[in-house]
Parts: sequence; structure tokens; C-alpha cells
Amino acid sequence: MEVLKAMTAREVLNLIEWLKSKNFTSDDIVDCIESVEGKKKEEKED
Repeated sequence: MEVLKAMTAREVLNLIEWLKSKNFTSDDIVDCIESVEGKKKEEKED
């Protein structure tokens, strides 16, 4: 049996709502989802 490797849209929405309830900012939520997805964020230059 193949292991499921993706979250459903409902699961993503539930995660977003949970993160909001823990006072995560919108940027923090995006960073979290990108991290879970495996996308490496480019370093920002100041």
C-alpha cells in the first residue's frame, strides 16, 4: 500500500485555523506550510 504524501485542502485549512488560534502571523503560517511542503525559502538580503 502506498503511503499518502499530500494533505487535503481541508487539512491545510484546519492547520491554518489552528496556527491562527496560536497567534501565528500570516507570514509565519506561509513559512510553516512551505517548510512542511519541503520548499526551501531563499535567504533574504538586507
